[in-house]
Amino acid sequence: MTPPTPSLWVKAIALPLPAIGLLPLTLLDSTKPPPILPRVPATGPMADTKNLLHPGLSCQLADCVIHRVQIRRDKDPVPFSWMKDSAINASVQYDCRMNVYIVYKWQIFPVRSVNHVPDWTRPLHIQLQANLPLLRIPKFTLQQGVYVFNFSMTINKPDGKVLSATDAVYVQVSGHPLKAVLLGGADVTVNFTDELILDGSKSSDPDADRPLEGLVFSWYCTTNLSNYHLDQITVFSKEVCHPEQTSLNWLQASSPKLTLAPETLKGDRVYYFRMMVKKGSKSAFSDKRVRVLPGPLPTAHISCTENCGQSLVVSDRFSLFLNCKDCVSRDFYNWLILSSAGDEVLFDWTRQTVTGRNSAYLLVKAFAFSHFSEARFWVSVSLTSWKGMTMVFRYGFIINHGPQVGKCQVNPARGFAVVTQFVVQCSNFKDKDIPLTYKVIVSDVESVGAISSVEENTMGTTLYLGTGSTAPPSLLPAGVPANHYALKFYAQVYDSLGAFSQVTFYATVQAPTDKNPSKTVLDQLVHLTTGPTSLLSTLLQKQDMLPAGYLIYVVASVLNSMKTEPTLQGDKVNLQEELVKQSFKLPVNTLDEIGQVVMIITKLTQKGSEFTELAQQKVLEKLWQANQALQEYQRKDKNFRSEQIDIMSTGILMSLSNILHLIIQKGRVVEDPFKVVESLSDTILADKVPSNETTVLRTPKLNMYVERVEKWDVSQAFRNEECCRNCFHATLNASRVPGLPEKAPVSMMFYKFTDYPFPWLNAAENTSAEVIGFRMTGATEKGKVIEITPDVVDVYLVRKNLTSVNFNLTVGPSKEHEGSLKKTTGGFEFEVDIRRVREVLIHFVTEVTVLFKVFVYAGSQGAPTDVVAVYIMPHDVPAVVDHSWSDLSDAACAVREARVVCLPPSMLQIIAQRSHSPKCTISMVLQAPHFVLEPSDKLVRISLFSVHCMDMYGIQRDWKEDTCVLGEKTTWDTVHCVCKSAVRTRRQLGALKLAYHRLHTHFVTARVIMIPNPVDLRLTVIGNVSQNLVTVFTVLFVILLYTVLAFWALHRDKMDQFLRDHVIILPDNDPYDSMCYLITVFTGSRCGAGTRANVFVQLNGTKSKSDVHCLSHPHFKTLYRGSINTFLLTTKSDLGDIHSIRVWHNNEGRAPSWYLSRIKVENLFNRQIWLFICRKWLSVDTTLEETFPVTLPDEPLKRKDYFLIDMTRRLGKNHLWFSVFTYIVSKSQSGPCCLWLCSLVCNIMFFNQNVKEQSKEGRYIRSMMIGIESVIITIPVHLLITFFFTYSQKRPQVSLDEVAPQKHPLLSEASGYWKERLHKWHAHETSKGHISRTNTNASNRNRENDQDVPSQQESPQHLNKKPQFILPSWCVYVAWFLVFATCSMSSFFIIFYGLTYGYEKSVEWLFASVCSFCQSVFLVQPCKIILLSAAKTSKPKYCKNLSWSTKHGYIEIRLRELIVPPKEMQTFHQHILNLQGSRMYQPLTEDEIRIFRRKKRIRRRAILFLSYLLTHFIFLALLLLLIALLRHTDSFYYNQFIRDQFSVDLAAVTKLQDIYRWLDGVLLPLFHNDLNPTFLIDSSSKILGLPLLRQVRAKAGERVCLPSENFVENSISKEIHCRPKYGTDPEDTKNYSSFWNAVSKRETDNAANGFTYKPREKKWVYYSYGLLNTYGSGGYAFYFFPEQQQFNSTLRLKELQGGKWLDEKTWAVILELTTFNPDVNLFCSISVLFEVSQLGVVNSSISTHSFPLADFNRKTSAEIYLYVAILIFFLAYIVDEGYVILQEGASYMKSVYNLLNFALKCIFTLLIMLFVSKHFLATGMIQFYLSSPEDFIPFHAVSQIDHTMRIILAFLLFLTILKTLRYSRFFYDVRLAQRAIQAALPGICHMAFVVSVYFFVYMAFGYLVFGQHEWHYSNMIHATQTIFSYCVSAFQDTEFSNNRVLGVLFLSSFMLVMICILINLFQAVILSAYEEMKQPVYEEPSDEVEAMTYLCRKLRAAFTFLTPQSKHKDESEFLATMLYGQPEKNSHRYLGLKTRNINGKKMVYLVV
Repeated sequence: MTPPTPSLWVKAIALPLPAIGLLPLTLLDSTKPPPILPRVPATGPMADTKNLLHPGLSCQLADCVIHRVQIRRDKDPVPFSWMKDSAINASVQYDCRMNVYIVYKWQIFPVRSVNHVPDWTRPLHIQLQANLPLLRIPKFTLQQGVYVFNFSMTINKPDGKVLSATDAVYVQVSGHPLKAVLLGGADVTVNFTDELILDGSKSSDPDADRPLEGLVFSWYCTTNLSNYHLDQITVFSKEVCHPEQTSLNWLQASSPKLTLAPETLKGDRVYYFRMMVKKGSKSAFSDKRVRVLPGPLPTAHISCTENCGQSLVVSDRFSLFLNCKDCVSRDFYNWLILSSAGDEVLFDWTRQTVTGRNSAYLLVKAFAFSHFSEARFWVSVSLTSWKGMTMVFRYGFIINHGPQVGKCQVNPARGFAVVTQFVVQCSNFKDKDIPLTYKVIVSDVESVGAISSVEENTMGTTLYLGTGSTAPPSLLPAGVPANHYALKFYAQVYDSLGAFSQVTFYATVQAPTDKNPSKTVLDQLVHLTTGPTSLLSTLLQKQDMLPAGYLIYVVASVLNSMKTEPTLQGDKVNLQEELVKQSFKLPVNTLDEIGQVVMIITKLTQKGSEFTELAQQKVLEKLWQANQALQEYQRKDKNFRSEQIDIMSTGILMSLSNILHLIIQKGRVVEDPFKVVESLSDTILADKVPSNETTVLRTPKLNMYVERVEKWDVSQAFRNEECCRNCFHATLNASRVPGLPEKAPVSMMFYKFTDYPFPWLNAAENTSAEVIGFRMTGATEKGKVIEITPDVVDVYLVRKNLTSVNFNLTVGPSKEHEGSLKKTTGGFEFEVDIRRVREVLIHFVTEVTVLFKVFVYAGSQGAPTDVVAVYIMPHDVPAVVDHSWSDLSDAACAVREARVVCLPPSMLQIIAQRSHSPKCTISMVLQAPHFVLEPSDKLVRISLFSVHCMDMYGIQRDWKEDTCVLGEKTTWDTVHCVCKSAVRTRRQLGALKLAYHRLHTHFVTARVIMIPNPVDLRLTVIGNVSQNLVTVFTVLFVILLYTVLAFWALHRDKMDQFLRDHVIILPDNDPYDSMCYLITVFTGSRCGAGTRANVFVQLNGTKSKSDVHCLSHPHFKTLYRGSINTFLLTTKSDLGDIHSIRVWHNNEGRAPSWYLSRIKVENLFNRQIWLFICRKWLSVDTTLEETFPVTLPDEPLKRKDYFLIDMTRRLGKNHLWFSVFTYIVSKSQSGPCCLWLCSLVCNIMFFNQNVKEQSKEGRYIRSMMIGIESVIITIPVHLLITFFFTYSQKRPQVSLDEVAPQKHPLLSEASGYWKERLHKWHAHETSKGHISRTNTNASNRNRENDQDVPSQQESPQHLNKKPQFILPSWCVYVAWFLVFATCSMSSFFIIFYGLTYGYEKSVEWLFASVCSFCQSVFLVQPCKIILLSAAKTSKPKYCKNLSWSTKHGYIEIRLRELIVPPKEMQTFHQHILNLQGSRMYQPLTEDEIRIFRRKKRIRRRAILFLSYLLTHFIFLALLLLLIALLRHTDSFYYNQFIRDQFSVDLAAVTKLQDIYRWLDGVLLPLFHNDLNPTFLIDSSSKILGLPLLRQVRAKAGERVCLPSENFVENSISKEIHCRPKYGTDPEDTKNYSSFWNAVSKRETDNAANGFTYKPREKKWVYYSYGLLNTYGSGGYAFYFFPEQQQFNSTLRLKELQGGKWLDEKTWAVILELTTFNPDVNLFCSISVLFEVSQLGVVNSSISTHSFPLADFNRKTSAEIYLYVAILIFFLAYIVDEGYVILQEGASYMKSVYNLLNFALKCIFTLLIMLFVSKHFLATGMIQFYLSSPEDFIPFHAVSQIDHTMRIILAFLLFLTILKTLRYSRFFYDVRLAQRAIQAALPGICHMAFVVSVYFFVYMAFGYLVFGQHEWHYSNMIHATQTIFSYCVSAFQDTEFSNNRVLGVLFLSSFMLVMICILINLFQAVILSAYEEMKQPVYEEPSDEVEAMTYLCRKLRAAFTFLTPQSKHKDESEFLATMLYGQPEKNSHRYLGLKTRNINGKKMVYLVV
């Protein structure tokens, strides 16, 4: 490579030098190596030098040497000053003995930093003068930075050779430090209302001409000076100066001067500012301390907005706000609830309030104070002002609870609507504030919508309202049929102050039509409501408005429950109109009256399809009145109930939804519903306060979202995307509405429509996104409501009908690049009309995260010149334009979303200009780095579309497209529209009612144009082909497949014709033979039936035997599976009547085994035939040689043989597909029979039926059923085409019937050789022109079943031929016509029907078609053939009934070179004699067969060994993966964490009272997490269900101690009692009240109070294991509620302690709970046990067990594949073991290996059972938890199963690894170790017994002597552990402080006996056996060794080119030693002839 051109040269010197040249410019330091760059590439300077020289090294070239080249450096890097001249020099030392020329060269390279390798090809181009090795750098030459100075020395010798050396050094060029200056002093004090200016404009760079040039300023601010450490800053500290700071870096400040507006910084605080100045690598800073004084004191007071009476009604909401005029948004609020004594009361601010506790507003939910006592409390709010001061305000109230809850019931409990009279009766409601008022509500939640601000919607009609506790007899509406006609009631009982209590009860009310006819019921309803004497008129006259309204509701409910009957439709409509008219008579003055009217309208509109237009208009008017009445109620009643108003709003909105749905269906132009919706939003918003959550009202056709915020917080409204997918976010400028203060409340509302709400507008068909409407209003200080138009509104619209908006893009590896440059590409093209679209959006929907490049081409050619633009598209940021390809601006399109490419209008114009048409074609190519191996269409989906945002203010004539534009967040499923404020004009549609109320709602939608745009099938059918290519591609694939098969079939037909012309003439036929025999061999069709061995035959006749012949030919492949081969065999003379045939093979080749089905032998000259039924395997496993006797034609056959032969023949002949590949008449004609186009058209016609929606699995089942039906339908078509092709042949097949035995006159003489005779025979047969067609089978009784075999028992003269059915030849053309007609018509209908389907339906059709094809090929046709063969086998069959004919026409035998010279015949004759006399033509001897059998056995064993070995290690890998899924490490750390959390102070619990202290001090703080309820404190572990604390205690009763009767006085003996003992004394299971007082069975008590017995779990059984005992799951339960405040649990715990819950009867206290950590996906069951011992001491213990659960999610989890693999292995193991047991029988139990396998399989089965039980148990518990989260969840049962499963898994893994020893027995040492242990087993057992005895002696001695004083001997278990540790020399705690003498003797004797004697004897026994077994193991053969040797040889043969072996060594000595070992060479007693029992057989072998 040519070195780069240097830019800095040192002037060359060409002087003759002396012999020794030394330039002592610099003293060299040989001890200090130069800083040569660590890596210098070959392309660097002096690249042609072989190496870079270090100082002290020599570079020698003949007689010239360079000793040293070094640049002088004092520091590293060398410092240079930018403002001064600098110099650097180099030292050189060389030695040359001739005149040479020397060149010195300097080069300078810029680098980023020290140790960075420079680009050696790009030096700096600086013109400098240099003087020899000294380089001078003038000032200002180099910029400040780091450089590499490279110096090289080159010596040019006279002979042209070059010697060079080089050195390099880093140089740092720097200047003066920067100056950072902040004007003013270091400390500044400013007022809160003053402006703060920090001026750093005097900062400068001393080295620059202009001081501020290039300086970069950064500003930082903190409240803690310690965040500044010299010049280091803790940037991401939380101690910031302003809430909007995310770090210490000040907000967007980069100028020299920082200006802070007044009130920017919080008052009464000190701030520390720092200004950082940077330029290049230099920096400086300056600090300033700023103190801000506090501001003026704000004016504020608390105001009440709801529930403001003296007594606070607990059942209503409670609303307050701090009215502060001069407060700002940064002020901090903190609400508290105080008792009358001033103490804070615990309160759940998160769940019981809507606003929280840190807002200016406080809204408390209803019933939030239900647990408070009726006393006086205070609400306190602390205001921490931004001005720097804190104020506290209070508001007092008295709690008033509702009446004491009683019960209510309905009599009778069952009945019929409008027929049965029901009575509602309530009792036991008590309160001090009387009288009580009863209100009974019939709930109808099914008819109303849902609202998020109400926890329980009690919307319903009022049945009764009065002071009596019993309602008068009333009619009831019909119940809900889906709930078995259950009707829900609410009874609200109010006291005189307005507080109420509520109970719920039910009744069953059936529809009256279940009892009476519909006509009768309708007449009854008319009688109740119409006419002056009707019940409704009577109630209206009495002014009983609530009962009248209730009656109207009941009648409307019954009307809705009646089925539609045409004869009654008119009467029903008239009755509905009458009910609407009657509803106008009802007043709407009170809240109850309004609710009654709303429920009537809701029920009447429930079936809006039966409403007339007049009724609809009346209903809208009534809804308007009801809504206006609610607003009037809000204004007048100061104690209004906002929750009741919210509930009624759901009914109004539901009615509007029903009416709107009817309007949309009929397409009428109306505005009234939208006005009512707008007014309803005002009603709902009037109750809301800022800082409230979004209130959502949902109905089937209309959803409404309302929220109230302060003006400054408008942009944060509707940010909760979970509540609305369609949302809008508004931006409001502060100066936009000057009449509103900063904290003025702003009401925001938007609603969306499920269907298009404006069907009368033209854009109804073009809108493909949902329609939303929004509105904003504000309230001034005087209460005036003004409309607000926001500056900017971001609207997000969800697109509808997304099933076909995108398509799959096929991407695959590109062929243009190879290697590392290989790319993945995919392309597509589309057509666009620029007159219809503005911009085109392409969204690439993919989960692949690689970087894509998108090439945009004009046209469809894709040429490089057609590139318009290139986009770079990362996966997480918006795509950008690659400006190296085009000048297109990134801002040309508004959409800026990841994976979205926008083609702006300017680009579309360019493409259109190139195309010269507004309709242009655009091609796009997607390119990415190589990430796929083959083309795939599953990775990338593409959506092409164009979007137009449309808006409408109010209701106008059409949508506008000029106000709202496309936003940057637009994607394929969401449209982002940005609407800006503008002056609007409203167009009235006409005079509508309610016109006085102007509509202020702003509607927005979007029109999405899909590219390509959908085309109506009625206009152009072919246009849809590009949208659904499944059917087209399917048809093309079928036609292409047929074309390929047709060409293949034509080729095979020619091959068959060639084979017909060539009967195989055996090469070993003797030329002097005279007779010819045809031998037809039928090879079986079984698997592996063919053979590659040489097969030999010999014919045995009555006259003589034939020579042995080999059935093979070098030019033909014969005897393969299913083949029929005919051979020409010659003999010396006529053999007479052949009676047997002898067959064998030499067992050579790759697959020598051969299954011979049958043989036919024919005398060619007299046509005599002999048949042989063989049906036998010829192999080394059975026999290689067999003699088969002749089979007579009338000899009966086995039914099984005939069935298999006939079925095989029919499968090859009659199967539509298999026949193509076998021997049907003509393959090219059988191909059309295989076309399944007719099946496809049947499938697609079935799919055209309209069916109901089904699940995905149901659709695929339907597809399979359609496939079966299509197969059955198309069978006649297939049979018809097959019939025409089969029976319309030009020439029938030649059969053996046509060659009956006959004698030819020309062949009667015996002279002549076989070739001459065959020539004469052929000439004679050809000259006749026809063959005798006599059939020798004509007179057989089974003539209809005869095939082609003559019967030897019939005379040929009297036989008649059965006529063959043959169609005329022109029928072939009829068949071809049917084929083409079927294909054409099927293709047409497939494509035509397919165009009407979507993609998914087409895929289902294709699935059904594939199913039908597979069913036809593998099920229907094989079954048909099997049934036919079975039916034919039912009758007795004979040999002649088989098909013996072949495809060969014997008169067409061709002989070449018949005339052979006599000399050659003699030579060939002699060759044949020698060949037939050789060993090759002799059967194998017994020894050869034995050798073959041994080789095969070894090969089989090797294959089995290899398969078992691979299977074993795969199974071991699966077990290890399963162990990894159990996450043992994570479980350990999680257990440790939980144990540490709960073990705090646990050791201090020694008494029962300590348990209370531990529960209160440790447990409760863990359970109650205010920030994250139900999560353990300081962790992400969630508590599942309720924690359970249960007590196990003894049954009440006194237990007298037995010793007290003998050791104490009689007077006090009865007073001494023993503690009850667990397991001996009975356990208490009764229920008690506090202080363990007995209660009667009828009395009920709270199950969570601790005195109610919780029975043991029967469904989920588990146990708790303590230090003393094992306890069941029952006990006296006490539950903790983690979601409540800790204060509640503390009170409940104190009540428990005060009730004497723990006493002397307590056995154990058990705390149980389960946590779940989603970070590690682990459950943890926790048990803390406190057990009371018999000594009265409490023993504490904790048990934790973590476990995961299996994830069977197919989409997100890969675990399922592991479980499936393990299950497959399990089934395979079970089948394999069962097979082994059946094979071995009783001997199975004699093998240790079999027992190990059996144990492994049993443990594996147990593991599977435990895993399944764990999964189902956990699934049931999770379902129980989801349904009952407020209950204890006994996950401990799952944890115990998991613990057992882990133990079983450990044993399974142990046995699996132990089984590995079995597969390693091919190693000599492993076999030796196993045999040694086996031989030493008796000695091992004896020694083990002796050791056990001594072990027990020492254990018992230690327990008895030291047990009372030493912990290690305190019980038998500890003593056993201690003695065992002594055996392994782990001597610990051996002090024996109680008796040291005995301890010393004890240890001494133990060491002498156990360690010095017994253990050494134990080892000696094993070592002795090991030495004795070496030679026997060497001598005995091993199956594993033979298998491994075979595998090694095969492996070596496969890789001989990698590991060449020496020719004289077959095996490696090392390998042989490992496998076979080495004999004892020095001892002759191991050599010679040996006799030994090996594997149960006595064997004699020779050892050498």
